[in-house]
Amino acid sequence: MSPSRPAILPRPVEETAYVAPPAPRDRLAMARDMLRGRRKWIALGVLALLVAALAASMRGKGGDAAATKDVPSLTVTTATVERSTMAKNLLVTGSITAWDELPIGSEIGGYALVQVLVEEGDKVQAGQLLARFNDSVLKADLAQKEAALREAEASASQLGADARRAEELSKSGTTSGRDLDTRKAAAVTAQARVGVAKANLDQAAARLRQTEVRAPAAGTITARGARLGAVPNAGTEMFRMIREDRLELWAEVPEMDITSIAVGQKVSVRIDGSPDTARTFDGTVRLVGPAVNPQTRLGKVQIALPNDAGLKPGMFVRGMVELGKASVLSVPEQSVIYKDQRPQVFALLPDNKVQMRNVETGARQDGKIALLKGVQEGEKVVLAGAGYLKEGDKVNPTAAPTGAVRPLPTQE
Repeated sequence: MSPSRPAILPRPVEETAYVAPPAPRDRLAMARDMLRGRRKWIALGVLALLVAALAASMRGKGGDAAATKDVPSLTVTTATVERSTMAKNLLVTGSITAWDELPIGSEIGGYALVQVLVEEGDKVQAGQLLARFNDSVLKADLAQKEAALREAEASASQLGADARRAEELSKSGTTSGRDLDTRKAAAVTAQARVGVAKANLDQAAARLRQTEVRAPAAGTITARGARLGAVPNAGTEMFRMIREDRLELWAEVPEMDITSIAVGQKVSVRIDGSPDTARTFDGTVRLVGPAVNPQTRLGKVQIALPNDAGLKPGMFVRGMVELGKASVLSVPEQSVIYKDQRPQVFALLPDNKVQMRNVETGARQDGKIALLKGVQEGEKVVLAGAGYLKEGDKVNPTAAPTGAVRPLPTQE
């Protein structure tokens, strides 16, 4: 018999307790409790953020205060605004023009140009040959006039001898007085013909000379209208030149200032440009205009310029006319800085803070510059270090050492 297998009994069924769903009123209470919990946590989060922000703000203020406390004052040198006697200058501007520009024309017409010997910009001497016309016809005419003169002179010589011989014969009664008068009249007429022949010869020689166009004075050729082969009319302008290379500055001056300018006054003239091209040189007032334009209220002043400064007609230049001396407030040139092309200084206040001042500048002399507005006598201004300052900065001022005031380099 095989062993019997154990009997498999069915698993007992677990009994689960039945939970009834909450009533509608209980669900509402639970939702309210959950909402209160969320609000509580939100409030706690906001409070934590506020506390953190406040702490950070306090740390920032403390850091800023510490940083401010640690920033050292900038050490600067200062100079005192004081009175100085400076030249009173008047700024004038204008264009360079020729003192005397000469037109050079042809004196004859109808002949072709066979030589043109100069160009624009050439320097010439008085009497120098500039151009030449074809002179073959005039040379032939001159030769004809020379022959006519010789013929007239020979005839006059013969008739003069006849008259003298007749006069000798009349003394011995060999010839009549009438014959003597006739021979004398013929001799006088022949001599007159010699005069006419000489005049004709001189005229022919003059016309021949007119085929050569020469410079009337020393100077520089500024324009050339002559062209090889051209046949210009008499009076046609062929060249233009600046006489003696003399140039002038023609400036317009307000009527209130023109009475302060006199002939002979010195003028410092400047051509603006790069450091390599800017130049300054001296001029002299040559003429003060006798009248003022009633519309512009400006008068003309002509200033003679040196002819060896490389100047050109048409250049724009500036000039400073010294009108006299004046007592003005001044500071070292180094103390003036420029912001947006406006001059400024930093004035030192009693609490060692600086104040930016807009100023109006005037003349410069011996390293100092006149300040017409913006400062008062006795005030101190920053001399060195002003470029690193801003309004209200506190500084550690020190007096400028001897030799600190010096002229700024000029671009000449």
